[in-house]
Amino acid sequence: MLPFNVTENGVLIIHLPADLDIAGRASAAWAIDGYLAAHRSAPAVLELSDAPLSPAAVSTVVRTHRMCRTAGVQLTVVATAAETRRTLEAQTGVAGLVIELTLSVADAALSDAPAPVATAA
Repeated sequence: MLPFNVTENGVLIIHLPADLDIAGRASAAWAIDGYLAAHRSAPAVLELSDAPLSPAAVSTVVRTHRMCRTAGVQLTVVATAAETRRTLEAQTGVAGLVIELTLSVADAALSDAPAPVATAA
């Protein structure tokens, strides 16, 4: 299971290892799906560790973004390492993926923003 917590503003924070391997990708996706279902419509943050970003972690970020967009849930990725942010921006090709530098900025932005409308995938 991936560690998670909920801020006092109601933002779901899921801690995702940036060096996630292929074997852990399925269990990470399953855990994230469960957390999102349990915290329906709560904005979510994927907080990446400072390790180099693996292809499995990129895939998990993209999948989570798609799930959140379809469900109408706001998602922000927190990546403190500049290399990780550049990798996400270059490799995901995902329109609308929000990447923040710190958890406090992401929490504040998600707490103040209106909820998006669900879209078909």
